[in-house]
Amino acid sequence: MRGLLISGAAIVFGILLDAGVAAPMDGSVPMLCAANSVIECTRKGDCQRSSPEEAEVPGFIRVDLGKKILSSVDGSRTSPITANQRNNGKLMIQGMQNERVWGAVIEEQTGMMTATIGEDDGAIVIVGTCIAP
Repeated sequence: MRGLLISGAAIVFGILLDAGVAAPMDGSVPMLCAANSVIECTRKGDCQRSSPEEAEVPGFIRVDLGKKILSSVDGSRTSPITANQRNNGKLMIQGMQNERVWGAVIEEQTGMMTATIGEDDGAIVIVGTCIAP
């Protein structure tokens, strides 16, 4: 029975690896990113853990480089992507809107994402994961 479980786990893990290789997060297709951790920092440098709701940022964001736009899943919030670049297996995107500047780095093979939002009174740091559904 244990051998069957190990074999089954190896098959599932292999499928997940194949899926990751088949759809890198390089911006060639729209992506969906989830905020796993949110930290808010004041201008003075005091930082504390937060949540997407408390930081007033969507918990899930669609990234569409073809249309050059970020959007909440329901489409009620959008922000234009003004710059993007690929370098060393990383996709970097940037934008500005409503007196905020934002940027994100997405690891193309794993989908791991780090993003920042800067505003006049502090910053928000978001760590998350992206998929290419």
